[in-house]
Amino acid sequence: MIRKCGSDYLLQCVDIAFTRNNQPENNCAYCPKSKEGIYADLKFLIDNPGNLMAGLFDGDNLKGIFGCFINPENNWVDCLGPFFIGEWSGDDAKGMFEFANAKLPKAVRFNFYFDSRNRNLHRMMESLSAQRRDNEYILLLEKLNYKPQQIKHNIVSYSDEFENDVIQILHDTFPDSYISGRELISSIGKDRDVFCALNENGVFVGYGVLKRYKDNPDHMTAEIFAVAEGARGEGYGWALLNMAVDCALNRYNADTVDLVVDKLNTHASDLYYSCGFKLMAENSSYCIKN
Repeated sequence: MIRKCGSDYLLQCVDIAFTRNNQPENNCAYCPKSKEGIYADLKFLIDNPGNLMAGLFDGDNLKGIFGCFINPENNWVDCLGPFFIGEWSGDDAKGMFEFANAKLPKAVRFNFYFDSRNRNLHRMMESLSAQRRDNEYILLLEKLNYKPQQIKHNIVSYSDEFENDVIQILHDTFPDSYISGRELISSIGKDRDVFCALNENGVFVGYGVLKRYKDNPDHMTAEIFAVAEGARGEGYGWALLNMAVDCALNRYNADTVDLVVDKLNTHASDLYYSCGFKLMAENSSYCIKN
């Protein structure tokens, strides 16, 4: 039987996700690796009535889970799992997705993002005729391997005067972004720092984001970098990245920084490698549109 999980099953859901998500062949990139991070995310998911935690039950025994985080601004759903206690079941995984789809009538798109070694999810995506997007590399920079780069442009910390610029350029550059401009702005100072690039006339031309994690302060993510179309190719993105990395490793004293880059974007990945980043994992991305 598949039904919604309530808060009484939170700890069991956390244990299942923690065990399976730390195995590459079962990994879901929308799920944290640490138990503390998983607990925080799943508690938010279960406590928020707009989201959904679907559970596969044998009587009262929880056998599998499938989580859905819905963005109320665009009604896109980021999918966590499916995860099972025992062996993977393609029929049950598909059943939990169909249950979630029926319970979330406003959802217009379901996003799946997972380690490319997760063959079961690849097969599930094929069975659901999901749309495959470009694979992405997860690159990791360790503090000892950082090769500082000279920052040649004027990079400043975010201030309210740049709010509309940041929102507009995010919309223009990443129309499919998992985070909206308003969500990004509201997170500044909480778990994100934003840096803004200005041209020689002091005009805003781009921004970069450093994401911090309360459950893992030693690790951070160089998350989103966007440069206005007319200013691309002039090194602003490179300057923003190095400012974010320097902030993570020196101001916050983090040990590692990661980032995501399209597998086919060899120009960008070559720059990241020159800075000291190394390949950590390859993720696959799919979406199912209603």
